[in-house]
Formats: sequence, structure tokens, C-alpha cells
Amino acid sequence: MATEERVTYCRICEPLCGLIATVDDGRLVRLRPDDRHPLSRGFACPKGIAMADVQNDPDRVLRPLRRRPDGSGFDPVSWDDALGDIGRRLRRILRHHGGPAVGWYFGNPGAFSYSHTLWLRGFMTAVGSPNLFTAGSQDINNRLVASRLLYGSLTRVPIPDLARTEFLLVVGANPLVSHGSAVSAPRIRDQLRAITRRGGRVVVIDPRRSETARAFEHVAVRPDGDAWLLLSLLHVIFAERLEDTATVARLARGLDAL
Repeated sequence: MATEERVTYCRICEPLCGLIATVDDGRLVRLRPDDRHPLSRGFACPKGIAMADVQNDPDRVLRPLRRRPDGSGFDPVSWDDALGDIGRRLRRILRHHGGPAVGWYFGNPGAFSYSHTLWLRGFMTAVGSPNLFTAGSQDINNRLVASRLLYGSLTRVPIPDLARTEFLLVVGANPLVSHGSAVSAPRIRDQLRAITRRGGRVVVIDPRRSETARAFEHVAVRPDGDAWLLLSLLHVIFAERLEDTATVARLARGLDAL
């Protein structure tokens, strides 16, 4: 089979990043960014590019392995043997300790598959365990909690319309390094610079003069001072009667307490 190139996408942290895979006689030999992808336009994170090395790593595990009783190493076993052994051990744990003794952790690639998410949630419900952890437990659960409190569902994550934004307030984030994370905005550096090129502003609230803060306007609050800054913004909004009273009356509760 001759060498060929195939269009694919990054399955690590951003499915919107297009990649070109070079395949030689059925073997992946190289991954590179796809310049013609309409969203990523030649951008790809180092993790996605490095998947070619993971794919071809001589130590990559290709079949189930079971640790020897004496702990000296592993022996290959069939899928039926592996799943049967796991099932027996899991039933024993549930019988003696109950569902909360079981926890599940899954990372970014699984999070981008709706079927994976649905099945694992059903599995954890069936065993009676609330202990479901994700990569979001490390870096983005605050965004999910805010969505739950604001919109009633943690899966409702609004995406800012950067193409039509005139003023962007960034609080405690560093999108030039994180590449936007939950914003899902490939080539976010270009999108932020486009705001200022058309006369808008990008203001970064951060105790640290991060890469993004250095590139745009920086307000260096003291650590843990962001809450006071946000309360001050609310004070100005209400003191100067800048709030949308009709919308507030229709959607908000607890305004007097605020």
C-alpha cells in the first residue's frame, strides 16, 4: 500500500482541531495540523500531534493484562477472562461495601462522545454510586457549577460570540495558553486580537501578569480580590441604574437581597 494522507481530527482535547494523518502501508507515521480546516486553520495542540508516538509506542498495551499473584509482572488474557474477572470483583465490592465504594474517572476523549457519557452515567446509577469524576474535576467544574446555578443545567455552557464582541472581560483565565478551554474557540489568539483591531477592548482580571494579561489590558487584583471587584461592578450597575429592569423583573429572584 502506498503512502497516503487522510483528514482526521484531534481526539485528545479539542475535536474542532483538524489534522492530516500520513499513513504508510497501514501504519500511522505522522500527524500535522490541517491548514484547510475551517475552524482550526492550521492550529493543533502538542498532545494531539504526539498521538502518532502513542500509537506506535512499542510499550502500548494492545490486549488485557492480568497481574500475577506474586506481583512479579503481567500475563495476557482474553477479553472474556478480563471482563469476567472484573465483574466478579465488582460484585464482591458491591456486596460487601455498597455502591459508594465504586468510583469512575474519565478524561477528555470520552467526554466528547455522547454515547460514552450516557452509558457510564447509566452504569453508575445502576451500581448506586454518585462518585463520577472527570477531567473537569481538575480544571472546569467551576464553569459547570455556574451553569447549574444560572441556567438550571450544568451541561448548558454558553459560548461567547467572539466574532461580534466589543468588550470581553476575562476573569482568572489565560486563554492564550489554555486555548480557550470550554470556550471551544480554535485560534483564540487571532479572535481576541480581532476584537481590539475593530476598536473593542479585552480586559484581563488576574493577580498574575499572565500571557493573556500582557497581550491586552490588565487589572491586577490581589489574590482572592476578584469577589470584591465583581461586587463593586454590581454596585455601579445598580447605583447608576444601568440594569435592564424589565429583564431582571422577568428572570431574577432575590434582587432586594443583592
